[in-house]
Amino acid sequence: MNWFLVTAISICIVLLIFLGYRITGIGNYSWIISGTSIGLILLYPLVWYSVLPEKIDRIVRFIVHIDMGMLSLVIAFILIRDLLFFPISYFKPSWSDFAFSNCGTYFLILFSALLLFIGFLRASKGPELVDIEVPVKALPDELHNFSILQISDLHAGAGIDKQYVDRVVEKALNLKADIVVLTGDIADGSFEKYQHKLQSLSRLTERFQVFYVTGNHEYLGDSDLWISYFKSIGIKVLMNENTTVNFKGKSILIAGIIDPAAKELKPSSGPDIPKALAGNYKADFKILLAHQPNIAKEASTHFDLQISGHTHAGQFFPWNIFINLSQTFAKGLKKCDKMWVYTNSGTGYWGPPFRLGTTSEITLLHLIRQ
Repeated sequence: MNWFLVTAISICIVLLIFLGYRITGIGNYSWIISGTSIGLILLYPLVWYSVLPEKIDRIVRFIVHIDMGMLSLVIAFILIRDLLFFPISYFKPSWSDFAFSNCGTYFLILFSALLLFIGFLRASKGPELVDIEVPVKALPDELHNFSILQISDLHAGAGIDKQYVDRVVEKALNLKADIVVLTGDIADGSFEKYQHKLQSLSRLTERFQVFYVTGNHEYLGDSDLWISYFKSIGIKVLMNENTTVNFKGKSILIAGIIDPAAKELKPSSGPDIPKALAGNYKADFKILLAHQPNIAKEASTHFDLQISGHTHAGQFFPWNIFINLSQTFAKGLKKCDKMWVYTNSGTGYWGPPFRLGTTSEITLLHLIRQ
């Protein structure tokens, strides 16, 4: 039995019933809205497997993702409304009449649509620069203000077009950094279809030393081709490996681990910190590139700084709240024992093309002496 399919269908049925009953004040129209929304969600396998012609795929993908975003907002606001006003309705019915009326429902839907539009504009404009200082005790003077430019979760593919990637590269080239790190989910999907969208990455290697680790989305399709391509344009790919950057007479270890998603294709693969450290334990500063930040506890005894992505900081409301419940290092700069962990909120986006409560970012990290 395909338990994933059973679970997915069960969730859709629950959502259908929930929306049918809880979109209040508009009679049977609630079931029409509910059925249409859930029906669009059922088209998602066509998007996931990219089985449609390219032009039709773009249209269907956009509609399905907008539907997913709208559903997230409407369900969240219905739950908030019910929690606030349902208890009140037993004691002061007049206070909650508007909340459950047709006017209240129309307001909730229109407000959700407005937020969706704002989030779409925020995502479309591209990443903002986030400048971060990483205070390090006993940092050698020579490494003070050493800078690392991070690009993560670009998701170039069906959702992110070439123009978006080109803008990211152009912004990176206008910044002063000592190295550039790409912390996974840079490519997303078929190499043959989407390789042209990442051509401008080669411009980064003309100016910077660029280091890359895999994310889980590279393993959704053609991971070997993507890895070979990154190598061919001069990017240093770190697959449970390390290299050393010499800076003003001091050494900086850059280690990178394979994403756990690799195990789905090759069970013997996956992250291996001891292997990533092999032969190089005495650097003046040690950096780990790991797509998923939840390896921090294991890494903290070996490294001074871990640079990660993956979470998108939840990307949009309400997931930007829930992500903090499931991820210790959901976003930003945090400490894990003596090691700093920085989690990038994502340079692009994935799925619904909008940002609400979060921002796409390019990060510039500066090491400073504490």
